[in-house]
Amino acid sequence: MRDARQLDHYPSGSHRVEAQNPWVWIRHRGAWRKGAIHCWYVHGDMWMAWMQHEDPAPDVPWAMWGLYHYDGATIRRRHSPAARARIELMDVSRRRFTPELREAGYSVEAYEDGTAVTFVLG
Repeated sequence: MRDARQLDHYPSGSHRVEAQNPWVWIRHRGAWRKGAIHCWYVHGDMWMAWMQHEDPAPDVPWAMWGLYHYDGATIRRRHSPAARARIELMDVSRRRFTPELREAGYSVEAYEDGTAVTFVLG
């Protein structure tokens, strides 16, 4: 899985929006880290998050700051409600799909009813 894309600066003419749900997970330097969005910058349909997050070095007690491109895959809400997804999978793909969801940062519980698997993503 790729990391969040850090930006040097937001484009001129960007519109600032205050963050309402600031607590997020961010994929940075190969791992998921806790973060908090201070504000958003919007330019057209591009959203950028000015945020702080945990430093990858274990002995650095302060947070790192940066501007990141928001894509929904590398920055995710931390306290979002669990989503239910009903996905019909063959036995072979089921064994592969669950670890891929976990690698993407989801907690996964699978419930079988004979014809399909219901994944609870949180």
